[in-house]
Amino acid sequence: MLPIIQIGPVVLQTPFLILIMGVWLGLTASERYARRQAYDANRLSDLVLIGLVAGLLGARLSYVALQPAAFDGNLLSILSPTPTMLDPLGGMVVGILTAVIYAQRKKLPLWQTLDALTPGLAVFFIALGIAHLASGEAFGAKTNLPWGINLWGETRHPAQIYEILGATASLVVVYRLHAAKHGPAGVFFLGWAALTAFTRIFLEAFRGDSLMWPGGLRPAQVGAWLVLAIVLILLGKRWQEVQTPGTPETASIDSRVEP
Repeated sequence: MLPIIQIGPVVLQTPFLILIMGVWLGLTASERYARRQAYDANRLSDLVLIGLVAGLLGARLSYVALQPAAFDGNLLSILSPTPTMLDPLGGMVVGILTAVIYAQRKKLPLWQTLDALTPGLAVFFIALGIAHLASGEAFGAKTNLPWGINLWGETRHPAQIYEILGATASLVVVYRLHAAKHGPAGVFFLGWAALTAFTRIFLEAFRGDSLMWPGGLRPAQVGAWLVLAIVLILLGKRWQEVQTPGTPETASIDSRVEP
């Protein structure tokens, strides 16, 4: 763990710096992808900024809903700029919905826009895992396995490392599929979203700080299952759309939303 970096009298939160770096690298990756696909990189940057702000707010509100005990007796801490008090899945949902609304108003092409955002989202999720490792948050359950790490006085699953590996694997897999040019526009994003949801379902089984519902259900896993189901449905519909004669490949979001 490396929660802080002290430079003289200045104390910097390492997780926060890692997330800032993740945003920058992610935006750079998305802009490069957009240019290769002849997509307006400047418009994409505006979209990312709006989605990022909304995503951060959504991630904090989702964390508050899932972990209300963390704010008992100190409601002002909800406004604290603590990067570890964020729910990535909730933030992703809110950020994407906000970005979709913005894209609809600007009449941006739906699937090409989502594909262009995918590299940035994937890089940010890797950075999020590294931030968790630096802070010690999102720690694993107790274990006797030889690769367990000593954290908070117990030998635990290196859940943060699992998270980093899972996010990296998801990015590599979808990039390989995309490089093979297999599938229509939108499959790049939907494939990454499905792999990310599946990874969350798997990782939650090794977490030691997850909220538990009666019966042993974990809200994060339930949410991930819902996301996975929705994404798979959208994948099926996407394939049907491009196989239907007369369906424009570059239909805009605006054309798919009822007035």
